[in-house]
This record gives sequence, structure tokens and C-alpha cells, in this order.
Amino acid sequence: MAGIRKSLLLRFYQHQQKRLPTVLFHGDETRREVALTFDDGPHPRDTPQVLDVLAKHHVAATFFLVGRSVKRYPTLAKEIHQNGHQLALHCYRHFPFVLESPSRLIQGLEATRNLIADSCGIPPTTICDVRPPYGFFTAKNLTLLSEYKFRLVIWSCIPPHWMQPTPWTIAQILDEVRPGSVIVLHDGHGHGSKVAQIIDTVIPRLRALEFVFARVEDMKRSPSNG
Repeated sequence: MAGIRKSLLLRFYQHQQKRLPTVLFHGDETRREVALTFDDGPHPRDTPQVLDVLAKHHVAATFFLVGRSVKRYPTLAKEIHQNGHQLALHCYRHFPFVLESPSRLIQGLEATRNLIADSCGIPPTTICDVRPPYGFFTAKNLTLLSEYKFRLVIWSCIPPHWMQPTPWTIAQILDEVRPGSVIVLHDGHGHGSKVAQIIDTVIPRLRALEFVFARVEDMKRSPSNG
């Protein structure tokens, strides 16, 4: 079942990339940069475990945060920022963009951005990268995001770590990673301990393969997508 879901998601995003090659972010495929990214936080139990492992390995990552969680745990958002990680937007509530009205979608993103900015003491306009829940979006969503100066960031590797053994996830990341890859894991919903173990294993292995880690905002864009 996990393999079927992964295959369907991969086909969907490949189709979107063909339709909209200039707007879906991925890193420069000529550089051995990869980005570790985390969705669904911050979470008081899970996020600190992930932050501890990233600090242990001196890796800067990108966290796509949920507005409601930032409102509830603002000190965690601040801790992510103080540890040198990029703060990005997932949503205000975990609801598909394709089912939101345009006004509610933008209101939610702006509310999330303002909550993050207030928690961390940074300008809201510096927070512009967005990853929609479940990765689902439409051309209308893209037009709306572009109008409000947001940038869509999907992924190139999303192992279903929440539903498969940890060794499978580790093997999948090592098998699929390429220069410019954007890897997504989750630091909420009880996944923190498992995800901490995953990144504690894959970070040194990827470094042994001469990959370097970058925040999404610091990655060089591929010449194919501007």
C-alpha cells in the first residue's frame, strides 16, 4: 500500500512539474546540495527531538509550520529560528488548499506568517516559502500565491515514514536522493522520535556521499526552473 501511494504521488508531482516547470521549486541538479524539510510542527514533544539531532550534526533545515500550532507553542517557533533553521509556511489549519476559498487561503497564510514573525521578532515579508498540506494545489492556487508573493515548495523525496519500518525509510532516502533533492519528513503527530532516528542515520551517510545540506531559501535554483 505504501508503495502504491508513493507511486501515485510521484506521478502526480511529475505531471505538475511538466505542466508548471517554472514554479515548482527544486535545487540545482548540478550542485550536490540537498534540503531536509519538516512539516506539521511545531510540536512540544516531537520538534525538540528533531532539533537536537540537527544541532548534533550542525545541519540547518527548513520547517514548514502550522499556524494553529505556532499560536499554541510560540516559544518552539522561536527556538527553531534561534537554531538557524528556515521558517516556512504549511498552512493555518491542516486543510487542503484546493478546498479553501481564495480569501480564506490567503488569510490563513498571512495569519501564520504573522504569528511566526511575532514569535521570532523577524519581518513577516521574509517568510514566503509555502508547502500545501498533502502537496495538493491547482493552477488557480499558484496564481493566487504568486500574486501575494509566496513561493511554492514541494519535494522530490517523501518517504512514508509514518506507516513503514524506519530501515525502509532510511533506504528510500539514500536510494532516491539526488543533487537538488528536497526531502520531507514530519516533526509532529508523534513522529518525532522516529524522525530523529532517521535523520541521525542519514545525515552522516549523505555526507559520506559528498552531499551538503542547505535550507530551501539558500539552495541554488535549477537552471531549468529559474
